[in-house]
Amino acid sequence: MKKHWAVVLPLLVVGCAPEDKDGDGIADGVRDPDTVSVVAPANPKGTVSGQVLNTRMEPIPGATVKLTIGSATAEKPFETTSDASGNFLLTNVPAGAEVLVTISKEGHATLRASALVPSHAGNIPINNGNANIGAVALAETRSSVSFSLLTPSGYPARGAKAYIEAVPAGTIAFNGGSATAVSSVVVSAEADSMGIVTFSNVPSPAELARIGGVGDAAGGYRLWVDPVDSNGDGILDAGGYAKKIDASTLVVSGGSQMLRLPAPRNDAGDSETTGFQLVATNVPSLNYVKLADGDAGKAAMELQKKPLRNLLRPGEPIYLGFSQPVARESLLALVADEYGREKFDVIVTPSAAGDVYTLMPPSSIREGQEYNVILRATSAYDGTVRTWKGYFISGDARTPRPLQLASAVYKDGTTGTVGTLDPGECIIINFSHVVVPSATLLDAIVTTGEASPPSFNATPAAPPSTNPCFTAESPTKYPIDSANFNTATTRFVFTYSGPAINLTTNTVKVKADFTKFQSADMSTYYESAWGAPVSSGTSLEAPLGKL
Repeated sequence: MKKHWAVVLPLLVVGCAPEDKDGDGIADGVRDPDTVSVVAPANPKGTVSGQVLNTRMEPIPGATVKLTIGSATAEKPFETTSDASGNFLLTNVPAGAEVLVTISKEGHATLRASALVPSHAGNIPINNGNANIGAVALAETRSSVSFSLLTPSGYPARGAKAYIEAVPAGTIAFNGGSATAVSSVVVSAEADSMGIVTFSNVPSPAELARIGGVGDAAGGYRLWVDPVDSNGDGILDAGGYAKKIDASTLVVSGGSQMLRLPAPRNDAGDSETTGFQLVATNVPSLNYVKLADGDAGKAAMELQKKPLRNLLRPGEPIYLGFSQPVARESLLALVADEYGREKFDVIVTPSAAGDVYTLMPPSSIREGQEYNVILRATSAYDGTVRTWKGYFISGDARTPRPLQLASAVYKDGTTGTVGTLDPGECIIINFSHVVVPSATLLDAIVTTGEASPPSFNATPAAPPSTNPCFTAESPTKYPIDSANFNTATTRFVFTYSGPAINLTTNTVKVKADFTKFQSADMSTYYESAWGAPVSSGTSLEAPLGKL
């Protein structure tokens, strides 16, 4: 039997990828389109091209074209110039890069366009993709425009610093791709002694009007003017200006226009505030105005005169913010006591701009007491004179003080015995701080220690009072507002109708008794300057003296 030996030799198959030496993305040697093998380029490159024209569609040769991408460096920039036909081409730009193209030429505006260098055609990677930003039109910058700036009072706004932006200073006239462009010319200037500010090297009004669009896209000049202090005294003579002026308007006016700057104000242009006003203060009663019943704002306005809203912490100044600067040395401030008889000196301090002031009351004012404020000021803008009246209570809202009966005195009548409390004579009680009463009258008890002393109804007697007990009271010395700010007071009064009491042989005390409010509605409770209700268990006592 013959034996047959079979030797199996392994077959080694080595696979080689198709080559693409010319980098076109197609395997070398392939001619049949149906058998094309796509090869992804290792480092795909692309180009950026376009054409530089003026706004009359004429070529601009020699324009500098620079590309800004992540790989651009000072040693290896992407830069070229346009040829005689205005065309340019930048090569070896990384495919897929978002590029910023800056095109500039002396005597023309600079335009910046962004584009994306293609790296794929559909799903197929490509090499030598082109980003064509199209025909770029640059406006010429050989013209000038000027504006005459005046302050609200008619004076030249000399030295005013202004800035202008001419838009659009360039356009992409034709672009079939995704490029976008931005072009404007920004120039700064300073007004001369006549208030005339001239901006040179800008596109002419006619050119901007011609290449701009319509509506908000119309060609024109965005103008900004800083607030003006013409004489350097720290008080603004005019507010700033920020507005776009259509180029077509300047074409009609010959490239110049007069602008009256607005009055300076520091209230953010609140449309509800007109003229010279006190727009901000920590004493809101200064802005109180009595409104008619039925007025929608009456309830909110009445809150402005509540004592709690007008608490001024000891050592804290009164802050005053005006809508216009106040003329130097024109602010007069008077602080008087509740009765308008005693005047207190205050320290008046203006801000550098003259629109904010502080008034520092003296340290001698007493906590819980009412002090009236009278102001007079003149607008530095138009000379308007305004006056304001209000009041404040000295006190810190964080530390309410307990109510006390400070004093109780009686007035000898003309018919009774001197030194004796006779029927028909007045008793005046004063609390340690102002009290806001309600329609419910306060009980006042006069006692010599007996078991059932007589009780009387004490009524508030804010000065100046029409109560017969105060017919001999000295009149108010200073013109305080006693009509609108007489709700809260430290003073109450009642007429005694009990038996005669000799004060030389008897110790007489007066009690302010709030216990009747235990059975009353809480809305009738008296209120302290700190906004706290006087407890229904309160009973305050003081010895009776003679006025």
